[in-house]
Amino acid sequence: MLNRRILLQSLMAAAMVAPMPSGRLLAQGAGKGSGKRLRIGLSTYPAHFRAWVNVGYAGHLVSALLNRSLLAYDTDGALVGELARSWERESDLVWRFTLDDAKFNNGQPVTSADVKWTLEKILAEGSGAHMREQALQIDRIEIVDDRVFKVATREPSATIPALMAYPFLGILAAGSTDEQDQGIGAGPYVLTAAEKGVEILLTASEHYFREGLPTLSEIHITPYADENLRVTALRAGDVDLIDYVPWNAMNDIAATPGLKLDTQAAGAFMYLSFNGSGAFADPRLRQAVSFALRREEFVQAVFFGHGAPLAGVPRPSVSPFFDKELANFWTYDPNKAKALLKEAGHENGLKVSLLSTSQYTMHRDIAVLVQSQLSEIGIAVDLILPDWATRVTMGMRGQGDFAVQGIGMDSLDPDATSSLVDPTRAAHYNYSRGFEVPGLSALLARGRSELDEAKRVAIYAEADRLACEYASFCGVSYRATGFARSNKVGGLELLPDQLSVFSANLFDRLTLS
Repeated sequence: MLNRRILLQSLMAAAMVAPMPSGRLLAQGAGKGSGKRLRIGLSTYPAHFRAWVNVGYAGHLVSALLNRSLLAYDTDGALVGELARSWERESDLVWRFTLDDAKFNNGQPVTSADVKWTLEKILAEGSGAHMREQALQIDRIEIVDDRVFKVATREPSATIPALMAYPFLGILAAGSTDEQDQGIGAGPYVLTAAEKGVEILLTASEHYFREGLPTLSEIHITPYADENLRVTALRAGDVDLIDYVPWNAMNDIAATPGLKLDTQAAGAFMYLSFNGSGAFADPRLRQAVSFALRREEFVQAVFFGHGAPLAGVPRPSVSPFFDKELANFWTYDPNKAKALLKEAGHENGLKVSLLSTSQYTMHRDIAVLVQSQLSEIGIAVDLILPDWATRVTMGMRGQGDFAVQGIGMDSLDPDATSSLVDPTRAAHYNYSRGFEVPGLSALLARGRSELDEAKRVAIYAEADRLACEYASFCGVSYRATGFARSNKVGGLELLPDQLSVFSANLFDRLTLS
């Protein structure tokens, strides 16, 4: 169970608790909503409930119910206010924000001081915050009054509004958290009980700032790490909604009376990262891999048709930075791939190792298919398939010549792909490392500091072309994001394209008939 101090913080700073018939605790003042309880089958139990640390999409689903960011995206992909009512660029180095009339779950107003404290905690060395590297452009936060503050940057920055909409940048009440606590947020629900690996109970916050929301009084979350058991629980009526619908079950769920499938075809995506310490220091070999893949086979064989080929830098179709030509840069061309191998001095073949994992079928099956397809052009691939924890450790150490990866972009700003395409960024198991694409880092820096959108479009088009020409990574396929639900659950909307995995941010409007 939650330790006493954490539980008391989330229950109105130790105000008062009362027993429920079930033996659980209900936060004082909670009870807003329809009186109905939604039951969610979650793909895994989050490692913790800290607002700023990325523990995966299941962790975000819980965090999105407890916390709110300053800004967010709507279903059209436009930035909209959440805790911030308005924002504007005051000068090249200063953004000005005005807060809405919002309160934390303990009834305390959300103030500029809370924002300043939150951002400074994120910026602190060793914070573990998912967006810390992107936030380092902030020089200081200036408080004008309780509702108005300014964010001053070291250089001109066009990315500050998108940063404030990051899925893992929830604003917390100042002083309400340390390294192990989830803190006091301003989300639609309060965490009232949790038993690790067993259940999480959330109760509607009476202080939520959106009028008439949330519509439900309680959310009960049960983790089902086995994806088949998660689907079975939905079919049996044990839960009302599940996340991370397995692709092999999507068609059956969609055809089942009483159930509803909600998907975005271009959600998260799969790709290959390269390690420049070995053969893939040569861009011709990275290109050979990129032109040798029949991407539609991955969509069909691994994701049962629920996805789309990824043959360039992932740009959402709703974005002005989307370029159709660049999106299809790596067309299947085995003759070109073989010519590149020969040009690089490997006419008689090349042997490399591919790091993946046996724990997740999509990672394993993609590795097997990559191995098969590359053998056709003379690249022999040894597969390394440990459990996921070992795979992460090996990836952080830079083991393997290349690796199977799967992520989604957490922002529609074009700079969101910088870590993906620029191997000189901080080394991480998710990205390529150990080589440089000439001129790419400088272009990306220009893109971040350029405030004119038309100029930014041109800059990122040039950057995307460089990333493709040098194959700083290799796109494989998009994979559909899926939520499945009983038809008694209403009000479910998905964010567009790659943001769809973060659609729990819209769960405050879910209904249950």
